[in-house]
Amino acid sequence: MSCLLSLQARRRLSRDELANVFGHLHPWELTPLWRRLGTPIFHESAANYTHLVIDCEDDTKRRMWEAMTLAVAHKWGKRATSIREIKHRYPTRWKGLWGGWCRGTWVALVEGHGRGRAAIAEKKRRERDAGEGIAAAPRQDDDGDRSADKGTLEMLSFEEVESFEEVGLDDNIYMTYPPPSSALPRAPTAPVHLPALKTIRSRDDECLTARVDRQWHTPAVKTLITRDSWLASWVKGGRAWVRDCEAIEVLDLNGRYADHAARVLSGAPTDGKSLAALRTLRGVGMYWNRPADIDRLREVKVARGVRQSIRELEIEMGWMPSTDASVECSQRVAQLIDAIARHEAVEKGVFALNNDSTCGTIDAELLSRSSTGPAAVQQIINQFAKRALTVVSGGEDEAVRATITDDTFPAAHTLLLIGDALDDEAKKKRTVEIASNTPSLSCVKAGDKEHGVELLGPAGEVWVFLERLQAALVSRGRERSLTLCLDLVANELTAPVHSKSSPCLWGRDSNDKLPPVEEVTMTVSVGFVDDDQFETFYSNVIATITSFNDELKGHKKTYVELLSGNLRTDFQQRFMAQQAGLSLLSGGPYKVSLDANGLCVERRNAAT
Repeated sequence: MSCLLSLQARRRLSRDELANVFGHLHPWELTPLWRRLGTPIFHESAANYTHLVIDCEDDTKRRMWEAMTLAVAHKWGKRATSIREIKHRYPTRWKGLWGGWCRGTWVALVEGHGRGRAAIAEKKRRERDAGEGIAAAPRQDDDGDRSADKGTLEMLSFEEVESFEEVGLDDNIYMTYPPPSSALPRAPTAPVHLPALKTIRSRDDECLTARVDRQWHTPAVKTLITRDSWLASWVKGGRAWVRDCEAIEVLDLNGRYADHAARVLSGAPTDGKSLAALRTLRGVGMYWNRPADIDRLREVKVARGVRQSIRELEIEMGWMPSTDASVECSQRVAQLIDAIARHEAVEKGVFALNNDSTCGTIDAELLSRSSTGPAAVQQIINQFAKRALTVVSGGEDEAVRATITDDTFPAAHTLLLIGDALDDEAKKKRTVEIASNTPSLSCVKAGDKEHGVELLGPAGEVWVFLERLQAALVSRGRERSLTLCLDLVANELTAPVHSKSSPCLWGRDSNDKLPPVEEVTMTVSVGFVDDDQFETFYSNVIATITSFNDELKGHKKTYVELLSGNLRTDFQQRFMAQQAGLSLLSGGPYKVSLDANGLCVERRNAAT
């Protein structure tokens, strides 16, 4: 470094070249060189910044950003007059305590940059007014066609760093609460012009809320990507962003309900053109919406210029249950699509998809319920069925039974059994018909703790269903291996293992007609085990695992998840104390492990 700063080095490199070299240093690396560089080169070096990353992942960088005051951050933003992107890499929230890490820092940088660009513009104006503009122009316009009035900051991006290890939070590092620099700077008294800002990629809701009441002007924003958030802050922040974004072309609302989306978009002027540039709309959640809210969203968009102009539309339907509300919601969604989307958007498909090109959950009975309704409703429901990840059979009575073919649920790989799906022979037959005509089926779930739904009836009925499904699959040349998830209550594992109430396979005449089941997950989500019943519960769990290993073809793994903390602790203690007496010994054909939620038993070699 001293060689570079020597007189000979100064003669070899021009001032601009030196500024380019030192413009690659972080602010805290550049500051100690100020005196040796001299003020002109120091400021030109900072002016050469094009990207600034406020980074929590690297321990040194994290500490330096945390130590930077908001006033100093504002000065660095003011110096960085060529910045194109400011990126904020913040630690993941844990129990809500870390939200806002260095939020004030990035806001100060942005507003400082705006002030720096405004100062350049003012200087140019004065030079022109004094008749010096022509002479000064070649030197001041070195940034090509980017005059000061056009700005340079094009992108604000936000990235969540997921784990403790990634942010260096070991035993010797403690992050205080509130997080460092989480408070915002004092609101500016004059407008902050950011005329080049085009893209906001945010999975941090505080990007939205940070702008509120700060007089930012961002007329060139073309892309706004948000994340889910608390309603009040998300709506208020979203309204602040769309208020002056007439150029916006891409908007991702990340699954917000129609009512929330309408309240945000109503922040744009009602002039028939404030959202007319919008071409891509993603992340509008249509599940669990009131029909009036969907109508309101349609009205808000149309009043702001969104009239059959959307070329890419992604709506999220979540779970479409078999209810009249789903049918009515589908009708309003169809009206919304007709009002705002171009024909090619509809042809492409309007449902937000997962990485495997699937989306959401649909009750099979909904097709029957909607079969006599308007054509637009049937089209929405049928299109969603073709993309659905999970098909639900609930045993609901169907007045007009829809025909199920291989083309009805072609993408679904999970069948969820709930309610009365296996209540009687007719319902079992219908459920088998649905399952055997789901060509991508690989997983069967009996109940689902996550969504609070259960399969009524004894656990043993699941095996009867699987036998009938296997027969149907074999008859069509479609035999396959399955994964099975059983959502159980505790008393099903205190019932005698030879009874129908138990999931154990030992009480059945034969298990030869069952399909291959590679994995079984038993989740004990409801129920309490009395002390005098715990030994029975424990023994039955072990017996059930053993029956799976012995009786299921191609079986590789069983996992027992215990959601009750007390039950899980008692089970783990009992297992550890008795492990030496089990047939599932370490080093044998099975690998046995305990994790935070339960017990896992895996076959070491699939051939054994």
